[in-house]
Parts: sequence; C-alpha cells; structure tokens
Amino acid sequence: MAFSARKAGPSNLPVPRALGGSSSIAELNITPMIDVMLALLIIFMVVTPVLTEYAATLPSARHPVPQTLEDAVVLGIDRTGKFFIDKDTIPAARLTERLARIFAARPGDHLLYLRADRGVPYRVVLDAVDAARAAGVRTIGALSRPVAGDTGRAGRSP
Repeated sequence: MAFSARKAGPSNLPVPRALGGSSSIAELNITPMIDVMLALLIIFMVVTPVLTEYAATLPSARHPVPQTLEDAVVLGIDRTGKFFIDKDTIPAARLTERLARIFAARPGDHLLYLRADRGVPYRVVLDAVDAARAAGVRTIGALSRPVAGDTGRAGRSP
C-alpha cells in the first residue's frame, strides 16, 4: 500500500482526531516508487543509445601560425644545463639577479618563455622556474619545436 497508518486504538483502523482519536499519522512510503524510477532510468539509459544513431563530425586540426617573439624574454637551457638569455650565457648563481634586472625595466610585462633541451634533467628546469619566480616572473610559457614530419594529428607524442 502507498499509505500506512499508525494504530490509534484497540482496533486495526485509525480513529480520526475529531472522533476522539489521539494521534493518527499517515506516512507516505516512497521506497517502491524510488525502486520503480531507478529501474526505468536504467532501462532508458540502456535502450536509448541502441535506438539512436549518433553521427559526429570532428573538426579538422589546423597548425597554429608561429608568432614572432621579438620583444619576448626567452630563457634557454642547453643539454649541459647552461642558461642563456639572448645568446648570453648566465651562471646559475646569477640567474635570479639577471632576470630581476630584465623585468625591472619591464613593469607591465612579467612573462618568461622557457626553452629547454630534451636531455636536460628536470631538476635544472625546476631550478630555472624557481629563479624566475624569485625574480618576480608571474607567467612562464614553455616553447617547443614541432617534430619533423608531424601531421598535427591529436594523440601523437613527440
């Protein structure tokens, strides 16, 4: 039954309050309704994809046009772990100082591009990022070169 009532007297029938019954409380039992709704939901989830044919047209990938980095600050790290800014070699101990000097002259620009060789240990790259953060750089972008013969398909790893 959808409704159940608590007994209010010696009989099995609830006695209304107007006739002297003490407390007649009707409760709605929604558990069977939830079971039916979940069963219908599962049926619709299974049947709907079978009945409907989906056709998806994926967009074609375009190669981004490389932008020139004429005024950008590019920090390069070679295979041996040496740091370069505009073809000037910078010792690791003076990297923070040099970057702070460069970005002090550029008050609105706190963007640094980082280009590291593939063979550089990760700790050297993290040291460069830490030095840049200490110098006040807010945004660090990674530069990469496209792999020869890359067709631009998604899912390819260099």
